[in-house]
Amino acid sequence: MSEERKITVNDKDYNYDELSQEQQMLVEHIENCRRQKANLAFQIDRESVAEGAFAKMLTESFDKKEGEKDESDNK
Repeated sequence: MSEERKITVNDKDYNYDELSQEQQMLVEHIENCRRQKANLAFQIDRESVAEGAFAKMLTESFDKKEGEKDESDNK
Protein backbone atom coordinates (compact mmCIF):
# COMPACT_ATOMS: atom_id res chain seq x y z
CA MET A 1 0.00 0.00 0.00
CA SER A 2 1.52 3.31 -1.08
CA GLU A 3 1.41 6.31 1.16
CA GLU A 4 -0.69 9.27 -0.02
CA ARG A 5 1.13 12.47 -0.83
CA LYS A 6 -0.22 15.27 1.34
CA ILE A 7 0.00 18.98 0.56
CA THR A 8 -0.59 21.61 3.23
CA VAL A 9 -2.00 25.00 2.20
CA ASN A 10 -3.09 27.54 4.81
CA ASP A 11 -2.86 24.90 7.55
CA LYS A 12 -5.19 22.56 5.66
CA ASP A 13 -4.05 19.17 4.32
CA TYR A 14 -4.93 18.01 0.82
CA ASN A 15 -4.35 14.74 -0.99
CA TYR A 16 -2.12 15.54 -3.97
CA ASP A 17 -3.96 13.08 -6.23
CA GLU A 18 -7.23 14.90 -5.57
CA LEU A 19 -5.91 18.30 -6.70
CA SER A 20 -6.75 19.67 -10.13
CA GLN A 21 -4.09 19.48 -12.84
CA GLU A 22 -3.43 23.19 -12.43
CA GLN A 23 -3.01 22.81 -8.65
CA GLN A 24 -0.66 19.85 -9.12
CA MET A 25 1.38 21.86 -11.63
CA LEU A 26 1.60 24.77 -9.19
CA VAL A 27 2.71 22.42 -6.40
CA GLU A 28 5.42 21.05 -8.70
CA HIS A 29 6.57 24.58 -9.56
CA ILE A 30 6.75 25.52 -5.87
CA GLU A 31 8.72 22.38 -5.03
CA ASN A 32 11.05 22.99 -7.97
CA CYS A 33 11.62 26.59 -6.82
CA ARG A 34 12.51 25.32 -3.35
CA ARG A 35 14.97 22.80 -4.77
CA GLN A 36 16.55 25.46 -6.98
CA LYS A 37 16.86 27.88 -4.04
CA ALA A 38 18.57 25.19 -1.96
CA ASN A 39 20.90 24.39 -4.85
CA LEU A 40 21.73 28.07 -5.36
CA ALA A 41 22.41 28.51 -1.63
CA PHE A 42 24.79 25.52 -1.82
CA GLN A 43 26.55 27.07 -4.83
CA ILE A 44 26.84 30.46 -3.09
CA ASP A 45 28.39 28.78 -0.03
CA ARG A 46 30.88 26.93 -2.25
CA GLU A 47 31.78 30.08 -4.19
CA SER A 48 32.21 32.05 -0.97
CA VAL A 49 34.68 29.48 0.32
CA ALA A 50 36.53 29.48 -3.01
CA GLU A 51 36.64 33.29 -3.04
CA GLY A 52 38.14 33.31 0.45
CA ALA A 53 40.74 30.72 -0.52
CA PHE A 54 41.76 32.68 -3.63
CA ALA A 55 41.95 35.92 -1.64
CA LYS A 56 44.17 34.17 0.92
CA MET A 57 46.40 32.82 -1.86
CA LEU A 58 46.71 36.31 -3.35
CA THR A 59 47.60 37.84 0.02
CA GLU A 60 50.18 35.11 0.64
CA SER A 61 51.70 35.66 -2.81
CA PHE A 62 52.35 39.32 -1.92
CA ASP A 63 53.82 38.30 1.45
CA LYS A 64 56.09 35.80 -0.32
CA LYS A 65 57.17 38.41 -2.89
CA GLU A 66 57.92 40.92 -0.11
CA GLY A 67 59.96 38.28 1.75
CA GLU A 68 62.01 37.51 -1.37
CA LYS A 69 62.60 41.24 -1.95
CA ASP A 70 63.79 41.72 1.64
CA GLU A 71 66.26 38.83 1.26
CA SER A 72 67.74 40.28 -1.95
CA ASP A 73 68.05 43.75 -0.35
CA ASN A 74 70.11 42.27 2.52
CA LYS A 75 72.76 40.84 0.18
